[in-house]
Amino acid sequence: MFQFIYSLLFPIFFLCYLPFYLVHIIRRGGLTKEYWERLGIIGSDKKRRLKELKKPVWIHAVSVGETIAALTFIKAWQAKFPQGDLVFSCSTSTAFHTAKAKLPENVMLIYCPIDCFFAVRRTLKVVRPIMLVIFEVEIWPNLICCAKSIGAKVALVNGRMSDRSSRGYAKWAFIFKPLFDKFDSICVQTEEDRKRICRVLGDDPRVVVCDTMKFDQVPETKNADKSQVLDQCFGSGERLVFTAGSTHSGEEELVCRAYIQLKSEHPELKMILVPRHCERAPEVGKLLDSMGLTYRLSKPDEHAKADTRIVDVLLVNTTGELMNFYGASDIAYVGKSLAGQTGGHNIIEPAIFGKAILHGSHMENFRQVASLFKEAQASVEVEQDDDFLPSLRKLVEDSGEREAMGRHARGLVDRYRGAIERTLNQLEH
Repeated sequence: MFQFIYSLLFPIFFLCYLPFYLVHIIRRGGLTKEYWERLGIIGSDKKRRLKELKKPVWIHAVSVGETIAALTFIKAWQAKFPQGDLVFSCSTSTAFHTAKAKLPENVMLIYCPIDCFFAVRRTLKVVRPIMLVIFEVEIWPNLICCAKSIGAKVALVNGRMSDRSSRGYAKWAFIFKPLFDKFDSICVQTEEDRKRICRVLGDDPRVVVCDTMKFDQVPETKNADKSQVLDQCFGSGERLVFTAGSTHSGEEELVCRAYIQLKSEHPELKMILVPRHCERAPEVGKLLDSMGLTYRLSKPDEHAKADTRIVDVLLVNTTGELMNFYGASDIAYVGKSLAGQTGGHNIIEPAIFGKAILHGSHMENFRQVASLFKEAQASVEVEQDDDFLPSLRKLVEDSGEREAMGRHARGLVDRYRGAIERTLNQLEH
């Protein structure tokens, strides 16, 4: 009954939301004709290739962060099950372009259909998966129910659930418990996540703690060496590189003010600025201009005159290269955690390279990970905006502190790796 009512009401709500959705995706940019796949409309050539697959497994992630974790999972899956066909889907244009550039060639890539019954059914008729593997927190009733109706197994992997979501799901358990009951396996990141899901399901053996796959990420090797890019932007002399990654509005101004102060004291200090959404590069560029900072784009406008200046800041306006820039840095700040931003982003990415890490206190989406880093002295948690400059100054001026923190960070990564293997073992049962 719930699925019937949901299927009836979802198109109505979607039509009401459509004007806002169109503005959002146009601003985000990067759209191609493949975006029609969100409505279950798949091109004839891709449809033919999908139908040729034999008993494929469909793996779904939402945005760039989940997609990067899923890419490592897919490579491990192929190593363990080399004969199986895979289909990967995501929901955003930035995630789609990241996957397109980095997916193994034998994995089919599609956009996930919006959760309208007709769009989901059209896609499932083409893909015909034997298993649907959903990353993290994507609970879409029609996708889950329709996959089960054609006999596919359904699994949630790298799962996490906030306290707020858990309370909401538990309050409406008579609706959501039947939906969670359709999962054959639920692999979560922490014991806290297991308890939150069990508020809805009760104590259930299907819910297993496998830890977060983000510790298992493998650094990108293609185009990984950024030394030439940095030489072109900053010159070939001695330098200390600070990368502010996955930043949002407000954070760029915060880090730039700190950088302006410190570069007058430490001329060797250079900054790489990587906004979370690359389409914000023009906005961030205007901010840099207004603050008197010179910059170059990582991907220059092909119609513009070649820029050969030595500059203060490298502004990254491409997607999917953040980890490579972390690897080329000495100090990293991970965004969405200061200047009024909340939730946090993945501090494990710079830790993989053994870098000194700064992040704000608003790490709601990575609380368990942030807690592990704090206990291991593997990062600096900046309590408030005013503390950012002194925290960064200490790392700039104390090489011993930077190196010790980097060692602790890398040691933490090595200690907690293995989530993908544990997840694959669960899915094999």
